[in-house]
Order: sequence, then C-alpha cells, then structure tokens
Amino acid sequence: MNFQELLRFAVEHDASDVHIQASAAPMLRIAGQIRSVESQPLTNEQALDFIASIAPESDQTDLKAAIIEGLDFSHAVPGLSRFRCSAYSHLGHVGIVMRVIRTEIPPFDKLNLPKAVRDIALVRRGLTLVTGTTGSGKSTTLAAMIDLINSTLRTKIITIEDPIEYVHPCKKALVSQLEVGSDTPSFARALRQALRQDPDVVLVGELRDVETLRIALQAADTGHQVFSTVHSANAPQTIERIIAMFPPVEHKLLLTQLAGSIEAIISQRLVRAQDGSRRPAVEILRGTAVTEKYILENRVSDLAEYIQAGESGMQSFDQHLLKMYRADLVSGTEALRWASNPEALSMTMRGILRPGTRSSETE
Repeated sequence: MNFQELLRFAVEHDASDVHIQASAAPMLRIAGQIRSVESQPLTNEQALDFIASIAPESDQTDLKAAIIEGLDFSHAVPGLSRFRCSAYSHLGHVGIVMRVIRTEIPPFDKLNLPKAVRDIALVRRGLTLVTGTTGSGKSTTLAAMIDLINSTLRTKIITIEDPIEYVHPCKKALVSQLEVGSDTPSFARALRQALRQDPDVVLVGELRDVETLRIALQAADTGHQVFSTVHSANAPQTIERIIAMFPPVEHKLLLTQLAGSIEAIISQRLVRAQDGSRRPAVEILRGTAVTEKYILENRVSDLAEYIQAGESGMQSFDQHLLKMYRADLVSGTEALRWASNPEALSMTMRGILRPGTRSSETE
C-alpha cells in the first residue's frame, strides 16, 4: 500500500476523512459516506509503520503506548494538504483517522453561512461559541471567521489548538498559533500566558475543562474577543453543558459571567444538498438583553423559542432548513431528517403552520 498516493487520492476526490485500520482495507469518507478503497486488508505492521512515519518525534519512544493512550497530532504534506490525525488501538491492533484540512481557508461566500456569522466575527468583543457534533464543520467556520478578522482588522490574534489545523499567515493582523503538546503543555496554561501577550482576539480550540472555561470567561469579561468550540447540539444545550461543568456552589457566579460575556452561539449541522454537496444548517443565538436575562434566571429552555424571533440575525435550525427547502437547495426528506421538530417543520412545509409556530405534538 502506497499511503502517500492514498492521501493524494483522498484530497483530489474531496474526501473529508481517511480511515486506516489493521485487518481492513483503507476507507474514505466522501460527501458524508464511507467508501472502500480497492486494496487488500492492511496488516497491523503496515498500519503501525505508517503511523510511525508521521507521528511526532516525542511519541516515537513508545509509540504503541501512546496510541493506547490516544494519540492526536497534525501532519502536513507539502503541496497537498494538512491532516488532523487521531491514532487508536482496536482489538489489539492499530488504526488512524486523518481529517483532511485544506491548506486554503475557504472564504465566507463559499461556505454558505448566514450573513449574521460575518457580523459576529467582526463584533470585536465577547465570547462566541461554535457548536455541533464531530464533522459538522465547526473548525472550518472558525477558521473562516479568524481569516476574516485577519484580513480586515489591524489586531493581534492568538490561537490555541490541539492540533493546529488551518495555518493563518499574517495579513493585517499579527497571528500567533500555539499547538498543545509542542508549544504549550495545556489549553489552560496557554490561555493564561496568551492574556499576557497583548491579544485582541483569542481562539481556544475546545473548552475541555473547568479551568480553561473559567479563564476564557475572564478573558471575554475583560474586553477580549474569544472564540471556542463545544460539542453540543444547540444553544440551550451548550449553556446547560457549560453550567454542568462547574461545581454547584459556583453556578451563580458562572451564570453572571456567562450572561454578560456571551456574544453568540453558532450551532451547525451539515445537510446534503440537492446537488450532492453538503451545506451547513445553522442556528444562531445572539447575546442580547433578553438572552442575558434568561441565562441569569436559569431559563435556558426559553431560549429555543426566543431564537425564532429573528432579532439581530438569530434563527433556529428549522427556520434555516425551511428557507433552504423553499429555495430548492435541500429536499424535504433531508430537511426533516435534520430538523429539531420534524412534525412542526413538516406542517409548515405543507402550509398548515406558520414558520416558528409550535405544533400540538410539542406542547
């Protein structure tokens, strides 16, 4: 198996992920579906040798142990692409998943994102969270937002990632990119240091623990623009997940900080378009006075209905899916598949309910 040819084939055929696992033929995820490559099943030695050829030098001493622990790193092939890699152990054998990261950061007009996302990127304050499941396009959206700031404003940007995916050359902004493991021991340590380095914008790859979240909230509270991601389905769930990370005795202080810091929560789902491509369905919550009130009063569940009012570019998943359906960008079946309330959306599509009205099934 020529792995370099496999990676080139994956990039040329617009694959999002490369799956290499002992005892199986390599597979690619193309347009959201797993597809096999014509090849004999790989031996464990072949898979391990390939991982060893691209893994960081610091993990080479006991590579098998590092893989069992969970080995995440980035790999770049000059002239081709960057890859976000996650090596793992499976039934005593090794495997690796390689997410294809395009070297060119896609511009906003190619990502089919709502205009409100551009406005949020340039607001220059507060905490903005991009949420969604794995593979929903969070990293690409964040990269496009950072690139927009980099191209528009004379500012200082610091990114803290594990691993670094998109590389941002300095344009109008000065950009410093730190990779956890090689440039810094942890997100929390890097974030604490970053705040001493005169940043205007800070990107934290993921809010993984209480300490990182606490520092991120403090950064937003002191005038920095902070971006990060959370693995959650929508805005209310994101806030609930953040609250659950903290001890109950800290909830009151947390709610105050969170309510005052939230600029936006952008949640994404990738849906299959009529032309076979994938487009983002986007829910947007903005940090308004009403949002602050609901968070302070712990009325998180009321945010779902408030989003549908459409203030400041806000929209729910179902409103965006309906818009794409009416523009013949996605099929009705696909819209209902990804809807938060399929029954209500179905009735709206048939003209029985007005957009944003709840069906009796949900009451």
